[in-house]
Amino acid sequence: MRFKGLSVLIVALATLAVFTACGGKAGEDGSDTTGPIKVNFVAEGRFFKYTHASPLVMPDGSVIRNGDLKPFWQWIERRLGIGLDDVTTQSTASAIIQTQSAIGFRDSNIYGGNSIASDLMRYGTQGRFIDLVPFINEKDMPNFNEFLQTYPAIRQAITAHDGGIYFIPYVAEIGYIARAFLGRQSWVRALLDGAAPFEQETATLNVEYSGFWLGENARYDTNVIALQNAAATNGVLNFVTARRILVEYIREKYPEYQRPSDLFLGSGSRHDIDELVALWRVVRLAPNTLSRITTGSVVPGAEIVPYFIRQTNQRECIFRLANYFNGQRVFGADSYSSNFFLDADGVLQFSYNNDFFLFEALPHIRAMFAEGLISPDFANTSLRTNLRAIYLAGDLRPGHNQFGFMTKDFIPSTTNMSLGDGLMQTDVGGFLPPVTRIPGVVNGFVHFLENTRTVKPDGWSISTITGGEKLRSIIRLFDFMFSEEGYVAQNFGMPEMIDDEPFINTEGVAFPKMNAWFNEQSELFANGDGALFSRSFVGFNHPIGYQKSIGFEQQFTSIYGEQAWALYGSVDMFMPSYDSENPYFTLVPPVFSFDSRLQRQLQGTNVGESQTDMLFSFITTGTPSPQQIREAYTNGRGDDFLRIHRDAFAMMRK
Repeated sequence: MRFKGLSVLIVALATLAVFTACGGKAGEDGSDTTGPIKVNFVAEGRFFKYTHASPLVMPDGSVIRNGDLKPFWQWIERRLGIGLDDVTTQSTASAIIQTQSAIGFRDSNIYGGNSIASDLMRYGTQGRFIDLVPFINEKDMPNFNEFLQTYPAIRQAITAHDGGIYFIPYVAEIGYIARAFLGRQSWVRALLDGAAPFEQETATLNVEYSGFWLGENARYDTNVIALQNAAATNGVLNFVTARRILVEYIREKYPEYQRPSDLFLGSGSRHDIDELVALWRVVRLAPNTLSRITTGSVVPGAEIVPYFIRQTNQRECIFRLANYFNGQRVFGADSYSSNFFLDADGVLQFSYNNDFFLFEALPHIRAMFAEGLISPDFANTSLRTNLRAIYLAGDLRPGHNQFGFMTKDFIPSTTNMSLGDGLMQTDVGGFLPPVTRIPGVVNGFVHFLENTRTVKPDGWSISTITGGEKLRSIIRLFDFMFSEEGYVAQNFGMPEMIDDEPFINTEGVAFPKMNAWFNEQSELFANGDGALFSRSFVGFNHPIGYQKSIGFEQQFTSIYGEQAWALYGSVDMFMPSYDSENPYFTLVPPVFSFDSRLQRQLQGTNVGESQTDMLFSFITTGTPSPQQIREAYTNGRGDDFLRIHRDAFAMMRK
C-alpha cells in the first residue's frame, strides 16, 4: 500500500463498560474464583513489581518501595476495584513458559511477556488458556471487540488454527515506521561539500563490493561503484580517489543538486544502495578527518564504522539491507522471528531460503562486511554489546577511538544518544532509505521501508484454572486497555502525570503531554529516558495487550528526531500494512499456529538456528557458500518446512 508520509492512527473506542456476564469456559475445575489476580508476567526484565532500591515519591506524596506494585498497577487496582499479586519469579517469559507448562499453568491467572505468542497460542489450543472468542462481543469486551472489527487482519493474526483467540497482543503504533536510517549528517557535508580542510589520510580498503545497479539492473549508463573499483590501484582504494570519484559522479548524474551532499540528505535525496556504499567507503577511509571534526583534534588509531546495528544480539537486523536489492522482502512483520513474507502473487515465502536473498542480496552484504563497512562484531551472539552506545554516545570519552556513522534504529532513542552524559558532539539525524526497484510490484525507483510497526509476539493470556468473579475481573481488565481511558492510561500514565496542555507533534496531531513531575523524575531515575522510566519505574507502556500510541515516543524526541519524523513524513514511501491491496506489501502474522498434525510434521524438519548461523558465517568469513546453505535447508526438509507454514497460514485466515 502506498502512503503519503506517516499515517495517523485514529482509534474511536467506546467508554468503559461494566462486565455483567461470563461466557465460554469457566476453567478446568473452577477452583480459582476469588481473591487477588495472580500475575506471572515479565517483559525485558521488567515486572509489575517495583524492583529498585531507591524509592519513588509520587505527586501525592505516597512512596513506592522495592517489592510494591508499581504505581500504575496500584492505580489500576483502585480504578477497576480488583486486586493484583505479581508472583513472577523467572527472569524471562520463555523461562515462565518452560516452568509452568510442566504443571499446566496452574500457579497464576495471567501469563505473558515478550516473544511468547506462539507458546500462548499452542498451549491455548491444548486447553491451558481460556479462549477469548466467547467474550469478544458488545457486552463482555466491547472495546476490544470494536478494535478487532476496525482491524480484521489483526484478528486473523492472533487467531489459532482451531479458531480460538488465546492471547491479547501488544499492538505497536500501526501505520508508523519502526526503524529509520539515522546517521551523522555533518560528516556527509564535511566530506562531500568540502567546506573544511581534510587531514592526511593513509587508510585503504580492498574493494570487494562490485555493485548491484549495473548490467541488466543498470540505473544509469555508469555506476559509481564500478567507477571507484576501476580507479583503485591493484584493487586498493584510498580516500582521495574514493571521494573524487563519488563527487564527480554526483555532479554529472545529479546536476540539479546544489551540493553533493544533497544526494543523501533531505527530502530530495534519491541515492540507491550502490551510491550509499560509495559514501560508506569515503567515510571508512577518513578516520583522521572525521575524528577531528567530531572531537576537535585527530584521534590516533581512530576506527570509523560506516554502518552498525544496535546490539550484537540483534544480528538479523543486518538483513534489512536486502530490501534495497530489487526490494527483496525479509521480515513479514516487525519481528526478527517473522522471516516469512507474501510474494507478488500472495504466496507465502521463507526469506532465508529464498533464491534472490541467498544468491544476490546476501553476497552483496558479505562484500560490504569484507570491506570493513559493517561493524566487525555485529554477529557475535556471545555478546550483548550495545554498539550504538559505543559508536555514537562516547565521542568525548577519554581514550575513545571508535566512531560510527549510520544505523537503522528507532528515531527518539537514537537521536537522543547525546542525552545524559553529554559525550556526543555531532548531529545524528534522519536519512531516507535508498531508492530501489521492486520488479513486478511497482514501477521505477521508489523509497521502500519494510519494517512498519505491527502486532508484536508479546501479550497476555488467562489460565484455564480461572473462573467466577476472578475471570470476570480479568476480562474487564483486558478490555479496559482498549477503552479510551485505558488507552490513555497505558500510553501516558495516570492523570496526575499528564499536563493540562496537549503535546502537538510535527504532523499537527494532539496527544496527552507528560507533566513536569514525570519529566523531572525521568531525569532523576532514567537520565531523561521517558520510555525507560515509564516501564521500569511507573509501570505503564508495558507490552501487555494494548494499542501503543506514537504520541508518547514523539514527545521524548530531540530536535534531530523531530526533523527525522518530518523527513519521513515528507515523501511518498512504500510500506507494508495490514490493509494493503498488493500482497507484497501485506503484513503477515508475527507467529503461526499449528494443529497437532502440522506440529508433528514440523518436528520432522530440521530448519532453525543452525542454518541461520550459516548465513552469518558466510557474511563474516565467506563460508559456507550460499549453495551449501541452500543444501543445508534442503537436507533439513526446507520445502516441507515452508509447506507446513503455508498450511498453518491458510488455517489462520479461514
